[in-house]
Amino acid sequence: MQYKKLIEGERAINFCLKDKENKKICLDELKSKWIVLFFFDKNSFESENSEIIYYSKTQNEFTEIKAELIGIGPVNGKDINNFCSKHNIDIKLLSDLNYNVSEDYGVVYFDNYGNMKILPMTFLINRERNISKIWNREKMYYRFSGYADNLIELWEQSKMWAHISKVLDAIELLDKNIK
Repeated sequence: MQYKKLIEGERAINFCLKDKENKKICLDELKSKWIVLFFFDKNSFESENSEIIYYSKTQNEFTEIKAELIGIGPVNGKDINNFCSKHNIDIKLLSDLNYNVSEDYGVVYFDNYGNMKILPMTFLINRERNISKIWNREKMYYRFSGYADNLIELWEQSKMWAHISKVLDAIELLDKNIK
């Protein structure tokens, strides 16, 4: 699915959503130099190749460059808490059950059966809260949910690691240009 909203270079759309502890998190109140905002769908909680797990494994690398990872998805706080506990995840995952923020960012679409889905997008937001870069992770990898073949799992893993490397590289490059 192609991402159609042209907001790169624009001011990031502010949001206030609740996390796993029912604490309200607002974009404009975050102090990080960079925000890596990624959207995920409900099925991310069912996959061992979830982008959330990969982002979590690299959280220290993002912290070192003053970037905060924030995921937004149409799941409730209880499910977020259960997933984070099960996989030892400590990044901010926010609940967007009504899809309002997801719609604002243009990542909602309907599948062939009329089900509301989330396009797997990542937005790099700078200190001024402008969107510096956008990636469509669907172009980076395709989910083969339900097919437990080692080659497919290896393929999915390599694509997610490649995506994370691109995000880290973009932050490094943009940081050099700012200085």
